[in-house]
Amino acid sequence: MSPFLIKTVHLRHTNSLALSHFQQATLCYRQACYVEAIQHYLAGLKLDATQHHYIYADLAKAYEMVGEWDTALACLDIALRLCPDSPTALRRKARILDEKACYDSLICLDDLRQPPPQEFSKRLNFDTTARAQQRINSEIFSLTCHSEIRSQTLWNICQLIHRTYAELGEILGYYPLRPVPISIKNTNGTAVSQRSLPRWASGCYDGSIHLGYCAAGDPVLGILYALLRHEWVHLLVHHLTNGQCPVWINEGLAQSIARPMFQFERFNLQQAVEKKQLLPIDALNKPFSQIPAKHRQLAYIQSAAIVEYLVQQSGYSKIRDLLHQLSSGIPVGPVIKQTFGLTLKDIPFLNIS
Repeated sequence: MSPFLIKTVHLRHTNSLALSHFQQATLCYRQACYVEAIQHYLAGLKLDATQHHYIYADLAKAYEMVGEWDTALACLDIALRLCPDSPTALRRKARILDEKACYDSLICLDDLRQPPPQEFSKRLNFDTTARAQQRINSEIFSLTCHSEIRSQTLWNICQLIHRTYAELGEILGYYPLRPVPISIKNTNGTAVSQRSLPRWASGCYDGSIHLGYCAAGDPVLGILYALLRHEWVHLLVHHLTNGQCPVWINEGLAQSIARPMFQFERFNLQQAVEKKQLLPIDALNKPFSQIPAKHRQLAYIQSAAIVEYLVQQSGYSKIRDLLHQLSSGIPVGPVIKQTFGLTLKDIPFLNIS
């Protein structure tokens, strides 16, 4: 019997009101309403004393999506006590441990405990015409928070923006000439139809940087920092290449600079190589929003792996040369050959067929 059928059989014996909550939780999760999904899972578990390891595994996945790693792991521990050999729970636990280690490594929370100076509060503007809108301006950025965020967290976000400006400017050799418009919004409680970002995306760059998160309170700084770095790379690449960078280089740079690749992503990449399922270069040259959902994650992983290889071979100085030449409108093949001494066929993970 398949896991889905087993799950269905077990849930037939669940309290009807609890079952309604579990079904609503599943719907909310599919709509990327993760906080609401968590609330329904917890309400269902409170009503029904029957223990289903599937519910705890699914609840863990919802907590994962809002960055509450420790709570997600606690739910998976319960699921594994109920069903020690559950492949779903074991797989999710390994993935969440991987994600937690990665995002925790991006920032040192001890560096972000210093309270904001008094002058920061004076610079913070509240827009009385918009509900819970906070604004802060500096020489580097113009930040608008469309959801209320504690002043300490907001100060920490500003520090991370300054760090991003300095670190990525040094890596790619460019610093924006004007303050970068940045907006941050909590999607919790917002209907999918009213969101500025698609369900699968948490950030975008369209001349401004837009960052989204879903949480009951403040954003998780490690996740937000990775998103910021990803979109900041897009900003720099756009200016450095006059908007003429191939999508796979642009996305590969953004993904590889934003954060380290997860171990499960490397495993999925290796599986794609072994099964000859790497996406062709024509697919990677399309905006990733146009790639089918089932292939989108591979597109990001594959592009990041390609750029990682080029950086490992020659360093970021050659990447800067590459971007400079692309700005002149030279096709990517000759630019790669001139910069790295490679043909496109020589580059691992780049499927030319």
